[in-house]
Amino acid sequence: MNSGILVLWGIWDTLYHRCTRLQYVDKGRNIFRYVLLRYQGELLITADQQEIGPGDLILKLHIHNYLLAKLFYGINNDVKLALLLRRYSQQSLPQLAKLLAEHPRAREVKGIVGTTLLYRGVEPFGFSVSDVPINWFFRYKRWYLKLMLSILHPEGRKRVRKGQQDLALKRVYISKDELLRRYLPAASEVKVL
Repeated sequence: MNSGILVLWGIWDTLYHRCTRLQYVDKGRNIFRYVLLRYQGELLITADQQEIGPGDLILKLHIHNYLLAKLFYGINNDVKLALLLRRYSQQSLPQLAKLLAEHPRAREVKGIVGTTLLYRGVEPFGFSVSDVPINWFFRYKRWYLKLMLSILHPEGRKRVRKGQQDLALKRVYISKDELLRRYLPAASEVKVL
């Protein structure tokens, strides 16, 4: 990706952020953004056997693609990209847990749900993975995320064409309790409000 595309993407990202209800976990430092909303999908059973069902309050997780693009700028090695993504995820999840624990509506939240192409390797982080329905919204989202990947990945469109069969859109999710158990620092004495 060249620096001109990165600048344009930054402008688009600013506009997108202002037009949505997305909130930063920690602007510029955390790879996640989120929105609090009611879940509108099929019943999900988390790894710790909790249910997230239609109407439940969830924290909808979004990867901050523009921030990742800036962090990954100039890196041309798939293995290094994967390792960096893993490291940034490990650094970001404790902040997400702290934010959720301190949120005024924390007691109401059932879980954290996201939709992504980057679902491989999320199970060790406590997340479960499931298919998304095949409908117009998820087809559009898959197209959009493939476009992001073609911009973000060093091999661009070549990577998207090469890995077409691997680019399934999946739902990743974790219960609030599991997120807090795994990532909320024990010494912080943060109480769920």
